[in-house]
Amino acid sequence: MKEFSIRHHVALLTFTPLLIMAISLESFFLHDRFTDLDHDLTERGQLIARQIAAGSEYGLFSNNRFYLQNIAQAAIHQPDMRRVIILDAEGEIIYEEEALSSAKANPSASAEAGIAPALVNMQNPLLSNNKSLWIYQPIIPAQVGLDEQTLDSTAAANPRQIGSVILELSREQVVQMKSQLFWGTVGASLLFLAFPCVLIFLFSRGITTPIGRLSDAVLRIGNGELETRIPLSSKVSELNVMARGINDMAEKLQQENATLRQREREATRIAAIAFESHEGMMVTDADGVIIRVNSAFTKITGYTSEEAVGQTPKLLKSGVQDDDFYASMWDRINCTGVWQGEIWNRRKNGEIFPVWAAITAVEKEDGTAAYYVATYTDITQRKAAEQEINTFAFYDTLTQLPNRRMFFDRFSKALAASKRSGRFGALMFLDLDNFKPINDRYGHAAGDSLLIEAARRLSGCVREVDTVARFGGDEFVVMLGELDFDRAESAAQAGIVAEKIRDTLALPYKLEVHAGGHHEVFIEHCCTTSIGVVLFSGHDVSDDELVKHADRAMYHAKQSGRNTIRFHGM
Repeated sequence: MKEFSIRHHVALLTFTPLLIMAISLESFFLHDRFTDLDHDLTERGQLIARQIAAGSEYGLFSNNRFYLQNIAQAAIHQPDMRRVIILDAEGEIIYEEEALSSAKANPSASAEAGIAPALVNMQNPLLSNNKSLWIYQPIIPAQVGLDEQTLDSTAAANPRQIGSVILELSREQVVQMKSQLFWGTVGASLLFLAFPCVLIFLFSRGITTPIGRLSDAVLRIGNGELETRIPLSSKVSELNVMARGINDMAEKLQQENATLRQREREATRIAAIAFESHEGMMVTDADGVIIRVNSAFTKITGYTSEEAVGQTPKLLKSGVQDDDFYASMWDRINCTGVWQGEIWNRRKNGEIFPVWAAITAVEKEDGTAAYYVATYTDITQRKAAEQEINTFAFYDTLTQLPNRRMFFDRFSKALAASKRSGRFGALMFLDLDNFKPINDRYGHAAGDSLLIEAARRLSGCVREVDTVARFGGDEFVVMLGELDFDRAESAAQAGIVAEKIRDTLALPYKLEVHAGGHHEVFIEHCCTTSIGVVLFSGHDVSDDELVKHADRAMYHAKQSGRNTIRFHGM
């Protein structure tokens, strides 16, 4: 990268704000003036168009082309006027007048005139390019007949249009004035910037020359010439203070240089002790070849030092992470010199296990990597504990279905997805009929077996993207997402699934119960279910309210004789 002197930096730091200010002022001025020019031309054209429209009303009613010709010929002599077109209510051209100078200067103008009626209309009354400005003005009767006074307010507010006027005005004079304003402003800005530049150049020399001497001395000290000293010859007191500071720094560096090698030897000894820590450590060269491992590495992976040295870290690759993962990891190491994260490795015996890895690049003086040091901590037990905690926190311990907390988390995401896609979803609240008697008669073990089988059947009735959750006791919730854009079709789809669930849960259950003593027998038990269904779309109703609606629909199903399905609001 090209380097610049401090004089250049001073000039740049001073000149840049001036340039930005000049450009900003110039842009503001030109934008204001350009807008005024365009506005004046548009306003003048609209005024002429309204006058022609008002004068053409009689000619259109009487179909008097000679009258319209006089109006158009009178308007064509206005400044910047190129063409006047008068159209009837159907958009057909009744009369067209073109300025003689415009026809000679622009032979293609007739082609533009042919497409102008199609481009400018009531919805797009203005159209412009670098050469012309087109203006559309509807012709509406100034008076309404006595037979039209009985029309309603809507018709009175929208009187009948009997024709329209299209004007073409030349923008050449406006463009020429803009060009003159632009170059005049640029010249003034250049004159404004020239004077400060001269002053900056003259005043910067008194500061930049002593600073140049300081930089040369610092460079020599940085190259190891610690005996270098800077004379205090500058007239700027701050520069003399800097020179004294640099001289003091050089003296301290000379004093510390003697102890530096001793500290390096101590650091080497400490590093050797730290290498044999409880964490697995591996050192590779710049090409990724393993040159050293510690005893903890052998204990964790099963590979001895003799087996690992000379290999690459691919020795531990498990295949769990893909190539994109490793590419991202090395991008991070190459950019920052450090990476840490979770990796799944493979032991010598083939077992795949998780480790927390930290990789650090040891750089040479030129900034290139000389070695890579990796530390590994076996986190197998921690991952198992996290999984167990996650299971207890989000899943029902009996049925292994999502619990209430997991359900509401997925439900909120389903509501957001429904809002984005526009599709309906369905929420079902299920309660097993006559579940309590089986607990009372055969014990809670039989009831638990029935709940486990019911959960298995429920999961088999829905898609993998749907959710089946247990709220507690014999209450289950089923959430169906991404049904259909139509509410009726979504209700039909939800009804089909609900019928499938009702029929499946009504099949006999074979339960193992205690028959007395230590004997176990199998019984056949039938258990139906009552189902309440509510449809949802987006966040129109909160998740709590939707669950309440489904719960109330389920109670209506209970009151209707059980083993039935009821939809909320239907």
